[in-house]
Amino acid sequence: MKKILKSTGLLIAMVSMVTFSSCETTGLDLREDPNALSVNAADPDLLLNKIQTQFASTMQGFGTVGSEVSRLKWMFGRNYQDDAYSASTFNGDWEDSYQVILKNIQVMTPLAEAKGFKKHIGIAQVIEAYTIVTLVDYFGDIPYSEALSTTNLTPKLDSGKDVYAAALVLLDKAIVNFKASAPASPKDFYYNGNWTKWEKLANTIKLKIYLQTRLVDATAISKFNTIIASNNFIGTGEDFEFQWGTSNANPDARHPEYINNYTPSGVEAGYQANWLMQEMKNGKSVRDPRLRYYFYRQVSTVPVSEQDLRCSVEPAPNHYVAGNYVYCRIDNDQGYWGRDHGNDEGIPNDRAKRTASGLYPAGGRFDDNTFKAINGISFGALGGGITPILLASTVDFWRAEAALSPGGTGDAKALMLAGVTKSIAKVQGFITRDRTAITSFVPTTADVAAYVTAVDTKYTAAADKLDVVITEFFISLFGNGTDAYNAYRRTGLPRMIQPNIEEKADGFIRSFLYPASVTGTNPNIKQKAKVTQRVFWDNNPETGFPFGN
Repeated sequence: MKKILKSTGLLIAMVSMVTFSSCETTGLDLREDPNALSVNAADPDLLLNKIQTQFASTMQGFGTVGSEVSRLKWMFGRNYQDDAYSASTFNGDWEDSYQVILKNIQVMTPLAEAKGFKKHIGIAQVIEAYTIVTLVDYFGDIPYSEALSTTNLTPKLDSGKDVYAAALVLLDKAIVNFKASAPASPKDFYYNGNWTKWEKLANTIKLKIYLQTRLVDATAISKFNTIIASNNFIGTGEDFEFQWGTSNANPDARHPEYINNYTPSGVEAGYQANWLMQEMKNGKSVRDPRLRYYFYRQVSTVPVSEQDLRCSVEPAPNHYVAGNYVYCRIDNDQGYWGRDHGNDEGIPNDRAKRTASGLYPAGGRFDDNTFKAINGISFGALGGGITPILLASTVDFWRAEAALSPGGTGDAKALMLAGVTKSIAKVQGFITRDRTAITSFVPTTADVAAYVTAVDTKYTAAADKLDVVITEFFISLFGNGTDAYNAYRRTGLPRMIQPNIEEKADGFIRSFLYPASVTGTNPNIKQKAKVTQRVFWDNNPETGFPFGN
């Protein structure tokens, strides 16, 4: 359960729970969690366990919203400012970032230092760096230097640029700790004690930071190239991801998307994005081999009546027609039952008809044309999916973008195709998780080769090569949209992404509102006037699509 905490300041000076579940406290101005171990009695192993698991859950939360604004998932609400996302949207993820992840790191670090547990500290430093970078990417300036003080309950905001710099320092320190000897190793939920992979990950997060700042730092691409030249970053088999379980006992260990999509009454939460399904099915001369893994169709047709979906009997908005964008239903739908970006119509009784999250990454069901309605919790891989946080394929797409940037090096097309190939191979590897799938529907090697060739052809013919790179990058990011949200602001691409159904949506979200739980208690954090306020690395122009929608 989420903690519901009320405090006179930004953070509660407390030691969070160090087990896998948390208590719920309502209406209390706590200074210490009564169910937590005292600091002196705390165990670095248990603290690090909680840090790792909460980090996965929090990155899943951020990534879901990033997916919605990036059209990888459906977004409910036509107005970005206060309709689709309010000031309360990120209350939980913000609190979990500070009160659980960062606070537990603060408590654990001196305990680990006293015992010489260098690897514990290294993992914590990487997680801290990734967490604070993510907070900057979503909110801009954030509390950091004073955020975890036990006496200062109204910490100031630090500039996003300074927080990024602090993250780089943490990553350098983590690399030193991964190289050092230690008397004991922690439980490692990500790389199972492979410290070489952790070192590569730290360097890969540096790549993320340098690419992210390429618009405002003339030296960023050069620094990016230096790490690439070292060949010390994650590759195939070294993805940074969290593996969810299949148990639905308390606490529920299954992938959050599975929990929401596979219930006795069907798909309970949300819709799939029409834009992504259209792009994967009809965006090229051949179908994307990942389509059957990403989406599970419960039916073979889509709504055709107002009772099912009002857009079925209404004309498309003018800006949809003018741009020739998919509207309401994808071409030759064949049961891909989703919704348009910003569609805020009421929810009909269609839980047994909507397209569900599939086998990848949610651990759902592979789409083998069975068209069976979801009516329980025992489908597909039973929720044993992953939260993909940073993948080897992502590095290839970053490298392709960098290659097309001033000062970049490398063959952008070859790098993009490498990313596509890695992504498809990873997704197809999930087929063994669904033991009921009819494998004759699994795309063949020839199908994969045909798709890669189609991407190659599209890139070669394109006037804007980066547009093709970012489109393929988006497809590979299904399951965690944080990097898609960043790339969207950084590049303004994909160009043919579906606009908001509302023609005047008051501007795209360049950064989110600060959580209401923070602005209501800390006078040093003033709420933004508009969500069009940019983070420090975003200097893309305001004019034109997509940022107007």
